[in-house]
Amino acid sequence: LRAQATAQELRLQQQEEKLHRLEMERRRLHNTIQELKGNIRVFCRVRPVLPEEEERQKGLEHLHFPPNDNKALVLSKPEEVRHFGGRDVRYDFSFDRVFPPGTSQQEVFEEIALLVQV
Repeated sequence: LRAQATAQELRLQQQEEKLHRLEMERRRLHNTIQELKGNIRVFCRVRPVLPEEEERQKGLEHLHFPPNDNKALVLSKPEEVRHFGGRDVRYDFSFDRVFPPGTSQQEVFEEIALLVQV
C-alpha cells in the first residue's frame, strides 16, 4: 500500500510539473499571437441613453453605426452645420470593434474573452 501511495505521489508530482510546463507554453503562445495582432486593441461600447438624457438630446441621433461594418462609428453634429456654411460636419472613427447600445454583456465578453488571461 505504501509503495502504491509513493508511486501515486510521484505520478501526481510529474503531472503537476507537466501541467505547469504546458501552462507556460500556452501563455507564451498567447502572447505571441497578441504581439502578431498588435498589442493594443481599442473597443468602443456605446451605452443606451438614460431617460433624463432622452428628453434633452433626443436619443442618439448624432451617432451612426454603419450596418455592414462593426468597426466603425460616425459622429455627426447637426448644430455645427450652420456654422460652416451648410456643410455637414461628420467625424468617422475606426476601432477594433464597436458595440452599439443594444449589445449585451455576453456579446462583449465573447468578443474580448480571448484577450484576457487569468
